[in-house]
Amino acid sequence: MRKTTDRDKAILMAAFAKMKPLPMAAALGSVCALMIFSATAILLIKGAASGVVAGPHLALLGIYLPGYEVSWAGALLGAAYFFMGGALFGFVLALLWNFTHRLFVAFLVLRGLWWKMAA
Repeated sequence: MRKTTDRDKAILMAAFAKMKPLPMAAALGSVCALMIFSATAILLIKGAASGVVAGPHLALLGIYLPGYEVSWAGALLGAAYFFMGGALFGFVLALLWNFTHRLFVAFLVLRGLWWKMAA
């Protein structure tokens, strides 16, 4: 009876694989940094008519990100900010993913033991 429980637990752990927080943080941070850098670069390459501010809506990010503006330096600074924010979000997301899956697997194992005892 113990071998069956260990095998079932191994199957569940393989099905609900653990997510590694550091690679997830690096991946999500990189995607977020690339996103803001691309948005800023597209506005700069596209340009604006004379007398018109390039990307007035994107420039509003300067309220939340000190020093950010629609320029090449601002694109790099915004990428740094977004990398940090995305990495933090990715790290927390991976930790929560692992925690909830461990709880779910524990619940399934306990429920399986309860059913075996009740039968």
